[in-house]
Amino acid sequence: MYYSLDRMNIPQSIVRIFLMLPNGQIGAQLRDNIPGIASQGMLSTFGGGVDIGEIPQQAAVREMEEETCLTINDYTMEFIATFTHQKTQNDRKVLQKNHLFLAIVSDCDQIEIKEGVGLVILRKDVEFEKVNAGEGTQMAWKLLQEYLK
Repeated sequence: MYYSLDRMNIPQSIVRIFLMLPNGQIGAQLRDNIPGIASQGMLSTFGGGVDIGEIPQQAAVREMEEETCLTINDYTMEFIATFTHQKTQNDRKVLQKNHLFLAIVSDCDQIEIKEGVGLVILRKDVEFEKVNAGEGTQMAWKLLQEYLK
């Protein structure tokens, strides 16, 4: 289900995916600077809205293929957590469910970025508060770090 907020549709439920690369580093997405998209020019997770009739795991698999060209044979998907994040636009607030996943990638050569500016490689111990990322991505990173301990 989508809420319409003045020209921007905000999904009620989204998937967020970090990549675990074979060298143990974490892959994230650098967003485009396209007007109207969320987190313009910022570091973000891969992912997107959960479509009507989809479960989060299906959405995560679909989004991985759409955004990285990786198919389910190229990685193992692990569910980390679901958290709620409040999105605000034009002084209106919407609670959004975020389903966080970790895709453990077997071969980096298979990654072909189709959305965003590119793939950003991070150490697992990066102090994410110093990274140009939105609040939802910051929350996801903290949950990922807890999961990886």
